[in-house]
Amino acid sequence: VAMAGATVSIPAVGGAAARVSLCGVRIGRRRASPSIGRSGCDARRRVVAAASDKTDENSPPYQVAQRKDLYELRIYGAYYVTRAPYSNREQGLASLMGYIEGGNEEEKTFPATQPLIMRYVDAPDGGFEKTMELSLGKDVTDPPAPTTGEARVAAAGGELLAVVGFEGVATPELAGKYRELLTKAVEADGLKAADPSEFRLATYGQLYSLKPRLNELMLKVKLPGA
Repeated sequence: VAMAGATVSIPAVGGAAARVSLCGVRIGRRRASPSIGRSGCDARRRVVAAASDKTDENSPPYQVAQRKDLYELRIYGAYYVTRAPYSNREQGLASLMGYIEGGNEEEKTFPATQPLIMRYVDAPDGGFEKTMELSLGKDVTDPPAPTTGEARVAAAGGELLAVVGFEGVATPELAGKYRELLTKAVEADGLKAADPSEFRLATYGQLYSLKPRLNELMLKVKLPGA
């Protein structure tokens, strides 16, 4: 896969037996989702395809390295984001919108891009340390520093992510199920999460809406042989 002037080779992972079994991964004594069968895998592929239709040139850039039964492996190129810590969704969105609506040293505005990405890191108390972020768009190379709120500018991308799509309201319980499901799936294919304590959730649609939507759960994975 060529990106940013470099070529990254992703060898095939997982054999025929693994590909068949991934759609029936079990969590505990029950299936992780009532629809994780062959039709469930097909539904997840359709969700990922629908999500890609909602992105544009200002969304995080990626190329699909491999499509598995349950998930995609994507190589993300480098891009800039505005990122903010949050305890509730409205707080985080207010910080991000403050930056992209001109709360920076150049009073520059940026598009409200898709998707909104939340990063979750396991905390010692059993909860999560949370941040959310938006891509600043195509060809942004030197974004201005923020002047208001808790938003910061950060470089993102340059990594390999495993991505599973699903529809609905991404409750903590549902996200947890897909996190476990995706972790088992990538391990069945001989891959490992780069940081088992971290996962991401990308959501598509109106930023301030809590209605059911298209979602993608993401895990950063190690390159084969790394």
